[in-house]
Amino acid sequence: MSKDFTFDAAKEKEMAKLSFREAPKIVTSEIPGPLGREMLEQELANETPTRIMPNALPSVWSAAKGATVKDPDGNCFIDLTAGVAVNNVGHCHPRVVETIKRECALLMHNPDATNPNRVKLGQMLQEIAPGELKGNVKIAYGLSGSSAVEMACKFARAATGKSYIMAFQGAYHGALGLTLSLTTSPTFRSKYRPLAPFVYHVGPYAYCYRCPFRMEYPGCDLECAKYVEYQMLTPYSGIDIENTAALIVEPVQGEGGYVPPPDGFLPAIKAICEKAGILYIDDEVQAGMGRTGRMFAIEHYGVTPDMITLGKALGGNLACSAVLARKDIVAALDPLSHVLTAAGNATTCAVACTNIELLQAGLVERAEKLGNYAMAVLKDMMREVEIIGDVRGKGLMIAVELVKNRTTKQPTRIDELIPILWTLRDRGVLLLPCGRHDNVLRLMPPLVITKKHLDKALELLRDVLKQFQGNILE
Repeated sequence: MSKDFTFDAAKEKEMAKLSFREAPKIVTSEIPGPLGREMLEQELANETPTRIMPNALPSVWSAAKGATVKDPDGNCFIDLTAGVAVNNVGHCHPRVVETIKRECALLMHNPDATNPNRVKLGQMLQEIAPGELKGNVKIAYGLSGSSAVEMACKFARAATGKSYIMAFQGAYHGALGLTLSLTTSPTFRSKYRPLAPFVYHVGPYAYCYRCPFRMEYPGCDLECAKYVEYQMLTPYSGIDIENTAALIVEPVQGEGGYVPPPDGFLPAIKAICEKAGILYIDDEVQAGMGRTGRMFAIEHYGVTPDMITLGKALGGNLACSAVLARKDIVAALDPLSHVLTAAGNATTCAVACTNIELLQAGLVERAEKLGNYAMAVLKDMMREVEIIGDVRGKGLMIAVELVKNRTTKQPTRIDELIPILWTLRDRGVLLLPCGRHDNVLRLMPPLVITKKHLDKALELLRDVLKQFQGNILE
């Protein structure tokens, strides 16, 4: 690597205490082992087959610490999933555990009532809100990213009196209700029609590696953004812009392939929204809370949205989500017009406050530094691993896109990707896929991962990809 990366030894030693040091450690001949297989069989006998982990990555978790996970058979893994970008401050961080123990003895569920932790969380979210939203938001709490998106769209419709919500091609905003209509993945949508009405999709999103215009940035002059403007503002395009309330945008597309747009794209989209007179909703559920090296991924692009949706890492170990909306947008919402029974749970709000404090204490900056290091290693890895077509990302939200041919960019098939994931698991690394073609490995470890564990995971990734590439290359 051309760039020198140095990491403070004392800080790394401190971070090492948060994880199981022995990871990766595999003690069974097969994974899941005997105890894990028995638990999986018992679970699937009672549950639907709709979940991710037993299918894409069969594994059983019995304990987790920092950036590491143990199964009931004694195997120990390096976790590059962070519970799908949830455990940004690490699994079972001692301060989070301390907060839960203290607060759950005082107050947990309450009937949407005022409590000290909820008051504190609201103040903290006001303070960290990006750009012109700082100190200028009203907040509503939910239980998941999907519920936050549902609320934001509901509020946008109420505020504007308009019906349609727009999303991008390649979007993932949830898997139920209106959010399922906004999501474009056939995996989630195919068997669940009819979908909610009054949704438009525009695009393409700025996916530079697979630009449908066959242009290259920056010489393209953001042709993708210009086309979105054409779709939204040209008569007879099929979009009733006069009856459209908002456009919801991921600052880095998540399930669509961990796609960070180039500089200028999101500012252009925000300007188009302003020209069209619609609201801009920034979906930070997966990309937010420090994941990209900024508290909010939108901060990389200098855009102030009208609303923000948060989930996943906001609550971390406990389920919590939120909508941050500019005050004037939601000023006229009717009292009692939106209720969620368990939202604003006192203990959950306390944990969210602790998560924010930990992120502000250096983890956001750590995500940026470790992410830059990992990107450099992965790009260097491309010299010997030919099935890596693209490496992209921001902070510790990194994509490794696999292809059968770098020239044609033909994506690998899902039946070629799954053995890679399972072999990595068998060698002690947990990793999940994403992408329009199911050919993207996404690296999203807890932000407390040590450089040592990250190096080991990257080393194993290189070895496994080299092992499989001979059968994949065309």
